[in-house]
Amino acid sequence: MRSSKFLLWLLLFFLAIAPVSFAQNTTSEKITIAQFGQERFLLYLPLYVAIEEGIFAKHGVDVNLKFAGNDDQIFATVISGAAQFGMGDPVFTAISHDKGGPGKVVAMMITNLGTRGVTNKDKVHEIKSPKDLDGLRVSSLPEPSTTYTLLSEIKHKNDLKNMTIVQSNMGSAAALLEADKVDIATDLEPTISIYENKGYRPVLDLTPWMEPQAITGIMTTEQYIKDHPQTIQKVVDSLQEAVNLMYNDPQVSYQVAKKIYPDMADKVVHNAVDSVLSRHIYPHSIVVADNLWQRTLKTRLDSGELKKPQTTDVAVDNSFATKAEKDIGVSSK
Repeated sequence: MRSSKFLLWLLLFFLAIAPVSFAQNTTSEKITIAQFGQERFLLYLPLYVAIEEGIFAKHGVDVNLKFAGNDDQIFATVISGAAQFGMGDPVFTAISHDKGGPGKVVAMMITNLGTRGVTNKDKVHEIKSPKDLDGLRVSSLPEPSTTYTLLSEIKHKNDLKNMTIVQSNMGSAAALLEADKVDIATDLEPTISIYENKGYRPVLDLTPWMEPQAITGIMTTEQYIKDHPQTIQKVVDSLQEAVNLMYNDPQVSYQVAKKIYPDMADKVVHNAVDSVLSRHIYPHSIVVADNLWQRTLKTRLDSGELKKPQTTDVAVDNSFATKAEKDIGVSSK
């Protein structure tokens, strides 16, 4: 009888300490991801979903965000070792290789910016074809932004001699409308949803006119791939899982977006999130598609930033994203 009580006591004791012991033996690997800009913003929502919803933690990764400024500064931060990963314009890996340097893209995060335009002018009607832009003044994010490049291509390909592109910083296009310096103000989310909430009328959606391309990706170095392949797989798995969750359960996207913009009206947050999800600016599979990558390289070859063509595998390592697609799956919604 005493033996049975002793065994029972021993079992209860083990169960009581087991969770503590397990927690003590479980450690998360700390990494730093450098991102564009100086604050969180909606375009990088998959990254924040992976953080806020505990997806990185589940995969054993503890992420520190580092705001690194412009896209070239993001890549420089990764090359210097101040961050293990960078999230920004991935073409800088190709530019680096063009100059004999390092860099690899291991996942694709944005393939379409979902740029839209609003107006406060009665004379401006819904833009249904490029020809409708002739004679209008349209704002754009500064050159060499994707928006500016697209608007320039539309102007030249359609011979829109009377269309004027007015460059402006993110969030400042409404001031140009009020000052009657533009007829249509273009911008990204959530700025466009903010404009709409203030009464500006949506008249332009550039999404149908823009071929998907490699706009934002996750970058690292060949040396880090060699030394830490398991860590890279954890990060890429987490991001694929985050994208799946966003499309399968938009409510999660609303909740995380609200954390980014706590003072923004719920209506505006919902409209902005619906806008980016409905336009599929985040690819369902984060594998870097060859045609999208080559389309981006062509733009930089045309601008002279790249000196010679490259095959995709020069600056892209799809092995991690391909494995994530196989193991995690891809949302079909």
